[in-house]
Amino acid sequence: MKLLVYCDGTPSSERALHFAASLVRKLAADLAVITVRSGTHAIEPPPPFGAEVDLADRQHLPSGLQVLAHAEDVLCAEELLDREAARNVLIRELPNGHLFVCRSRSEKRIPFYVCFGHMIETLNHEIDKHGYDLLIIAPPHRGRLHKMVLGDTTRKLVLDLHSSVLIIRGGRMESRFVICADGSTAARRQLGMFKRFLPAISGLLEVIWVRTPDCDADGAEAAEAHLRSLEKWLTTAGRPFDIIRAQGSRPAEVIAEAAGDDAVIFLSASLRHDVYRRLVGSMPMQIMARTPSSVMVVKGLPESDPEFLSE
Repeated sequence: MKLLVYCDGTPSSERALHFAASLVRKLAADLAVITVRSGTHAIEPPPPFGAEVDLADRQHLPSGLQVLAHAEDVLCAEELLDREAARNVLIRELPNGHLFVCRSRSEKRIPFYVCFGHMIETLNHEIDKHGYDLLIIAPPHRGRLHKMVLGDTTRKLVLDLHSSVLIIRGGRMESRFVICADGSTAARRQLGMFKRFLPAISGLLEVIWVRTPDCDADGAEAAEAHLRSLEKWLTTAGRPFDIIRAQGSRPAEVIAEAAGDDAVIFLSASLRHDVYRRLVGSMPMQIMARTPSSVMVVKGLPESDPEFLSE
């Protein structure tokens, strides 16, 4: 798995780095760190290209590199990096920014990028270029007025990002994982990522299905079949879990209440028409508007074999 973690130097982005470090250790995943600066290179003085830079002397560095130096500190505290070995770095120029590279304790290459431009477009450019599977990000909480003026970063990520996205809030790797399962194609398309995540999950697993008043017999049977497949696979994998069958006319509210404030909610991006998602809102956006927990939104093609969990 290839992980891209976003940082901006705020305390909230530190939570994203801690979560990413835990995934790297447990899944032997590849990791890259990025910060995006609005505008162009001209907004900051150029770094000293082609020469080693001591990140401990960061007060003289451009703001973007100071953010990355702080991210490196966090990863050193997580013991992914050796502090002395990662202290001096070589800055390289990119067409849309610059980077330096550190080696992890396991000798894996970890690039640190400063990129300039529009945030979502820049992230998508790096995702498409390097094939990242998942963006881990902790956007700061914004009030309604702030969202109206500056826009809702979380909503834009769910709608427009080219990879799966993990929004870090209250849930950590050690928290409960709440898996949304209703038997739909959208629900099944998340299972490939969930299967990859499972070895890293140490907390309780809860599988939840919310039956709405308009759910017909076929929909109920599809959901029950989905639950049975998950139950069989998790039992075979030796993982303790609970299955929650709930009812309600507003599934997002039921799921948010069941998750509480210290969980990771696992669900798939909506397959609804784009106009509907933008005007009415998809299930991920409805849940994120209601929960203080972390939310994993999986994007990708539906599984061609619905029985793959039984493998």
